[in-house]
Amino acid sequence: MPAANAALLARLIRHPRGDAGPALLGTFQSHYRWLQAHTVRNEIRQRWFEFFQDFDIVLMPVTSTAAPAHHNKLIDRFGRPFDVDGVRRPYWDQVKWNALANVSGGPVTTIPVRRGKSRGKSGLPIGLQAMGPSGGDLTTIEFAALLGREVDGFVPPPAFA
Repeated sequence: MPAANAALLARLIRHPRGDAGPALLGTFQSHYRWLQAHTVRNEIRQRWFEFFQDFDIVLMPVTSTAAPAHHNKLIDRFGRPFDVDGVRRPYWDQVKWNALANVSGGPVTTIPVRRGKSRGKSGLPIGLQAMGPSGGDLTTIEFAALLGREVDGFVPPPAFA
């Protein structure tokens, strides 16, 4: 991770009030601070456990846009802003939906549902994710398979077909 942290530090120097500062701080934390965050994670997981007593899955977006285009920068994630309805958003806004699923401690299965339209051209994939309770992997996988039959599903990009 030294290269990634160096990229974060360089980004922080260029944009002191940007997203790199909080991300860099997250890579250097005390054990006490980690324990505090872990307590919060466990509380969130308990709430999801209770939720899944009544529901099998939660269906939600994977990201706030179609899949982001590749940008050929291996370590500078912050150099990837994107637009939502004409508003420029920082890269880390893309991970909020899957971060919600990750912190739950349960499985998530991603389902490609269609391709976006971008300036008249065929766009990149748009997906949904089915989140289930801890240990509910087979439920999310089965749901994804059933939904995949009803939508366009996965279509390999032309370069990979």
